[in-house]
Amino acid sequence: MLLKEKVALITGAGRGWGRSIAIAYARQGASVIAVARTKSELDQTAEIIRQEGGNVTEFAFDISEENAIKEIFQYISDHFSQLDILINNAAVLMLKPFTDLSLDEIDQIIKINLRSQIVLCKMAIPQMIKQGGGSIINVSSGAGVKGFEKESIYCATKHAIEGFSKSIALELMPYNIAVNTITPGGKSQNIQIKPTSLTQSEFELLSAEEKSKWTDSIVSTDAFVFLGMQRADGITGQRILAYEFSQHLHECAWQLGLADLRDGLYETGKW
Repeated sequence: MLLKEKVALITGAGRGWGRSIAIAYARQGASVIAVARTKSELDQTAEIIRQEGGNVTEFAFDISEENAIKEIFQYISDHFSQLDILINNAAVLMLKPFTDLSLDEIDQIIKINLRSQIVLCKMAIPQMIKQGGGSIINVSSGAGVKGFEKESIYCATKHAIEGFSKSIALELMPYNIAVNTITPGGKSQNIQIKPTSLTQSEFELLSAEEKSKWTDSIVSTDAFVFLGMQRADGITGQRILAYEFSQHLHECAWQLGLADLRDGLYETGKW
């Protein structure tokens, strides 16, 4: 129960990585605030958590709407008076050449992938400062450090999240708030998780061969648990490769202890 008595807000929790993270956090004792746009998918996430005895509150909201975000934080203030972990996972990916994207589509990608994450951080940080610390985990991608065809604005937002996260990590160190980014895969493995644009119902319609192309995202959630435990006196301002890092945690780090792992990370620079 590594996250016992912690409160975690997780966006994009209705499917894919977001669902896996929410389940993993509930299994570790956290009270999960699960947010997603599609209510049917969010209900499935909540049902899984409750069947396992976990604690979850769901909000079927579009996080690009600022009033919706305010309502979530009002609920957190009224019912918990704390927010220990914020995971900005929700994103939208439109696979189109830049020349084919409309200005409305560009605005939508930026609003969901970048602005909403900034707004969520803006609202979470005062509570984390008040309580003496917290952890912010911003989900990135290979698109945060490289360019891909038909992903121009998606890449732009993910590059921006990397820079934003490193900057506020420095600013928030005096308040004991850790800020890190996390991305699927690893240096030595080509790991792919189900695209965020693929709904759960669409995924279920795929052939077994197609489904086999995507790694079950639950295998990389140990990294999220570890980062959720961090504060600014631990790991902060880093970009973590989720699958490879989770495998390392699974194999040895929980037994070695967090201090040993932290020292190893900084000495070798492996991650």
